[in-house]
Amino acid sequence: MRLRVLSLLALLGCLIAACSVVGDGKVNSVTPPFGLDDTVVPSTEAPTTTALATTTIVPEPSTTIIPTEPARQYYISGTQLLFVTTPLPAGAGLTQIMAALQAGPEPLGALAVGLRSAVPGPQDGEIVVTDNNAGIALVTLPANFFDNVPVTDQRLATAQIVLTLTDSRGIGQVQFDQAVPKPSGALAPAGKPLTHADYASMLNPSSSSTSTSSTTP
Repeated sequence: MRLRVLSLLALLGCLIAACSVVGDGKVNSVTPPFGLDDTVVPSTEAPTTTALATTTIVPEPSTTIIPTEPARQYYISGTQLLFVTTPLPAGAGLTQIMAALQAGPEPLGALAVGLRSAVPGPQDGEIVVTDNNAGIALVTLPANFFDNVPVTDQRLATAQIVLTLTDSRGIGQVQFDQAVPKPSGALAPAGKPLTHADYASMLNPSSSSTSTSSTTP
C-alpha cells in the first residue's frame, strides 16, 4: 500500500513538471516574420494622372506645276477671223482643243475684248474630234449643229473649227461628218478634206496673235 502511494506521488510530480512553464516562467511573444503584423492603412489620395503633350503636324500644301504649251484658237472679229494664243496642258489632244474653242473667248478675260464665237457651246452638244494618225482630223458635229448657228455665221463657225484644228500639231486636213459651207457659200460634202488654205480668205489680214503664257497650278 505504501509503495502504491509513492508511485502515485511520483506520477503526479511528473505531470506537474510537464505542465510547468519552461525557463523563467515568462511568456515570450513571437514577432511575425516579414512585417505580417503591419497594419495597412488605405490611401485617401486620388491617383495621379500624367497627361502626355500631343503634337499636331500640319503638312505644308504642295504646289504642282502643270506644264502648258501654246495653242491657237480662232474667233470672230467683225466679219473676219483672228487667232488668240492661249496655254493648254502640254500634250492636249484634239478633243481638249475643241472643248476650249466651244467654251468661247469669255474665259480668256481681257484677251476676249472685241471677239465672239459662232461655234455653239457644249450645252448644244459636244463636237467630237479624232485623229486618224495620218494628219486628218475627223469631226463629228451634233446632228442639229447648224440649227443653232445663224445662216450668216455658218461659214464663220466652220472656218473657226478648220483653222483651229489645222493649227494643231500634225493636222493638215479636216473632214466633217456632214456638209459644211465654204467661204464662197458653196457646200463641201461630208467627208471632203478641207485645209487651212480653204478658209485663209476669211482671216483678218491685219490680225496679229495676242498671246499669253502661264503655268497652271
